[in-house]
Amino acid sequence: MSSIKYQPVPSDEGEPIEAKSPQWIGKMCFLCTALFVIVFYVLSSVEDQLESSTQGYAGTSGSPVEFSLETSTVDARISSRLLDLLQETSTPSPWTEIIELSSPIAEYLTEAETEQEFYTEAQLDESTTLQVLSENPTETTTKDSYPLETASGEKYFVNSPKCQMRHPDPFASNIRKIYRRHHYIVCDRSPDMITVNFNQTTGTYTLHKNEGNSTCCYKRILRVGVRTMADHKYKLLPCEQFPQDFPVPTEVTSMITECRKSPHDKVSQTDAFSFVHPRKDSVPASGKRPSVLLWGIDSVSRMNFQLTMPLMYEYLNGQHWNELQGYNKMGDNTFPNLMALLTGFNKTYANERCRPSQVGGLDACPLVWKDFKAQGYTTAFAEDWSKFSTFDFMSRGFRNPPTDVYGRPMILALEKELRQTTVADMPFCMGRRSSGEYIYDLGVQFARANRNRTFFGMFWTNTFSHNDFSMPSAMDARMVQYMRSLDKNGVMDNTIIIFFSDHGSRFGQLRKLDSGFLEERLPFFYMRVPRWIREKYPEFMRNLRANRNRLTSPYDIHATLKHILRLDTAPEQLPRPEGCATCHSVFEEVDWSRNCSQAGIDEHWCGCDSFTELPSTDARLGAMSTQLVEAINQFVAGKKGAEKCHHLRVGRVVSLQQRGNTNAYLLQLYAQPGNAFFEATVNWDAETQRISIRVPSISRLDYYSYQSKCTSVKETKKFCIC
Repeated sequence: MSSIKYQPVPSDEGEPIEAKSPQWIGKMCFLCTALFVIVFYVLSSVEDQLESSTQGYAGTSGSPVEFSLETSTVDARISSRLLDLLQETSTPSPWTEIIELSSPIAEYLTEAETEQEFYTEAQLDESTTLQVLSENPTETTTKDSYPLETASGEKYFVNSPKCQMRHPDPFASNIRKIYRRHHYIVCDRSPDMITVNFNQTTGTYTLHKNEGNSTCCYKRILRVGVRTMADHKYKLLPCEQFPQDFPVPTEVTSMITECRKSPHDKVSQTDAFSFVHPRKDSVPASGKRPSVLLWGIDSVSRMNFQLTMPLMYEYLNGQHWNELQGYNKMGDNTFPNLMALLTGFNKTYANERCRPSQVGGLDACPLVWKDFKAQGYTTAFAEDWSKFSTFDFMSRGFRNPPTDVYGRPMILALEKELRQTTVADMPFCMGRRSSGEYIYDLGVQFARANRNRTFFGMFWTNTFSHNDFSMPSAMDARMVQYMRSLDKNGVMDNTIIIFFSDHGSRFGQLRKLDSGFLEERLPFFYMRVPRWIREKYPEFMRNLRANRNRLTSPYDIHATLKHILRLDTAPEQLPRPEGCATCHSVFEEVDWSRNCSQAGIDEHWCGCDSFTELPSTDARLGAMSTQLVEAINQFVAGKKGAEKCHHLRVGRVVSLQQRGNTNAYLLQLYAQPGNAFFEATVNWDAETQRISIRVPSISRLDYYSYQSKCTSVKETKKFCIC
């Protein structure tokens, strides 16, 4: 950590008053003039001081000039922000009805105010910003003729001749009408009977029993599946009793524990724990190479992130995190968007090359963590909700563990062995913790255990966001705590952290609003780069800031991950994603006038267009809607395994909108039976009076899992009414 230099505070307070000679007065005038020059110099150079470890703060009028280091931590500012909101009752604010001081948040803020004993990199970075400037100031315009906010108040994330990406209001009245803020959900209020302690020096764990008269045992979780079931089976070993402060064997990576209070035989508490042991064959990194941590939440747009997670939003915008506001998804659901990020492939090529429906197909897939593994990095991947996980939903998954640390066996066991609490049809609680916390706890363990080595880890959750756009609010304060833990453990000193989502809400109430088109297409995306990279490669940071309001896609992030492995390589020598030859690292400046095609984004998923609503009497409406439903029927009929799906017919047409001045139209309609709600981009040929459509790109805007259980074909799920 850089040293902090304190400068003396010039003051004459307490000095005796005496008559001064004219010569003394002249000297005082000279000193005052010199002091004024110094103050002016400090103020003019404050931006340069933001990146240094010395803080200069110009006092307000009437106060002496003071140089000091103030612990302007994110926690203090969040406390101040919440207090301001509570006091400003006379001023209408979108926050006042949304933010409430629930007990977990209040507990978090109280804890934060007491933890000032040392400075981490992120806290030091923030304390030197003086709360005057941020490293990533919001641009007011991209080009003079294309402002991000017009005189009429229209706002844009991206505004260029080829991309006008509107900025919907997260706090619009129709959104707030359906939004229900959730408090943190405590899955089990009973005191912990076991505490896991980690020794950073030895890299070992011990189990401490918190009640002296208890007896406890553990069941080791093993991955035992083979062939088609390799990624879908686990085994519990017999429960093995352990003594006080029991050292966890290095071969144990997860366990379920049972504790009994003497003299009773009944189990008093069942719990579960994961353990990340440092690799025995790994060595500390030689030279400076950054680690990479991907920290993801499913189905959260950047608008909904601001609405549901205000504390995390405030935290990220108060530190050295760079947001990509023009980040646009490239495919429908999680699989294509994460495959584009992890492999650089589009969905078609990903299915051909990686063969997820075949045993061993994904094992041969060139996922980017293999590149990091080849460079000596320790790797990890974990995801909750095993039934719908990215690589296992209607797929074979991995025959062998894909990474050094793999969380799936633990999740399979916990979902089966522990008590579950379901929220919005999601397995929110598993035993004593939420499903998402098991994943993020594993992420913190992984980063901490490998802090002095280079690593690549991806930790992804679905169970507090996928089915209910309001649910991320339950994990808001908890997510800030996770970031603070990474900071305290020193992880941020050498780790590029990407906090992101794959897409927004794809169905439900929020998706059906006027803003729903952009809500689905614009996931949130933040990146934090360690100080040493910011200092060594200032051009990377200039480009990253410039890209804040440029159109970007998952292909660009894949190129960025490749770039991280070769930071000193010239841009023209870096590899380009297979699915988008015009995409590149976001450490390079993105073309301001870029369009969706150049970002590898298909027309239907592009968030750049403006729309013109056409009247319900438009002569083309009947032909378009009939041909669309018939295209769906033909697609489903051609798939083996979808024979039980009903033949659909047009129900009610909701809207028809023209995209820009093109022959592309956005069509929304209900189909029967089942009242299925579809949205499609169709291209209209005025000569033939026919549409052209890519059926797999059609969106289904209502919840359909219960209607499509009779089909075994993944591609037909959203079209099938059983």
